[in-house]
Amino acid sequence: MKKGTTIVYTVLFLAGILSLSSCNGKKKTDSSSMPEHEEASAHHQPENETAEHAHGEEMGGHAHGEEAPDNGGSSIWTPSGDAVALLASDFHYITGATQNIAPKMVQTEGVSTLELTADGTPTAFVFHKTYGNIGMIAAVDPSNFNGTLKLIHHAKSTENYEFVSINGNHLKLGRIVNGKETIFDEGDFESTSGWINLRASAAGTHFKGYLNDKMVTHGHGDKMPNGFVGIMLEGTGKLMLRSIEIAQLEDE
Repeated sequence: MKKGTTIVYTVLFLAGILSLSSCNGKKKTDSSSMPEHEEASAHHQPENETAEHAHGEEMGGHAHGEEAPDNGGSSIWTPSGDAVALLASDFHYITGATQNIAPKMVQTEGVSTLELTADGTPTAFVFHKTYGNIGMIAAVDPSNFNGTLKLIHHAKSTENYEFVSINGNHLKLGRIVNGKETIFDEGDFESTSGWINLRASAAGTHFKGYLNDKMVTHGHGDKMPNGFVGIMLEGTGKLMLRSIEIAQLEDE
């Protein structure tokens, strides 16, 4: 009896070890099978109020890319590699062409920067994805650019889009529908030189324009259909571009 009992206990003990090992193995498999984008989203949270504030996460280990997460949050596009190829891959034009802005990659303060030399032809390049509510921040140096720089969104064509623009120390917030311009708000800001963050926000029926952390314009209007997001140059000279941040917003 004692020998039989010992054998039974031994079998039960080995079965318990195998069962525990199987559970641990299953847990490890479940964890490692999480899609990479879900793992990334679990570790990255946008600072402050997603797109309305200036910081976001870079596209995971990749130097450039425009798509913001579908569930909110923010992403940052930064230039790298060949400038002409970069514009051809990440953007398309709704007016003008590459030769009108002569793109070149340069280093400014040790940072890869896209240098655009505008020849006076209105030129707008936009990311390929369309958005509804949107926040957008462009890190630019317009010191040697003469004319109007626009952040455009809800863009279908040059006849239909919304914008935040600067010309000198004047900022405008508005939209163009069927070629007709409507200005929601405009104002002057203190003259500055060097790098700035130009910011646009469209959340529901609320529209805002910022220079760095200061809101300069605020307006209201009907929501426009989803459209493209990008940059428009109407002028001459050099514009320096370090990054574009995009995020999807909730209605205000």
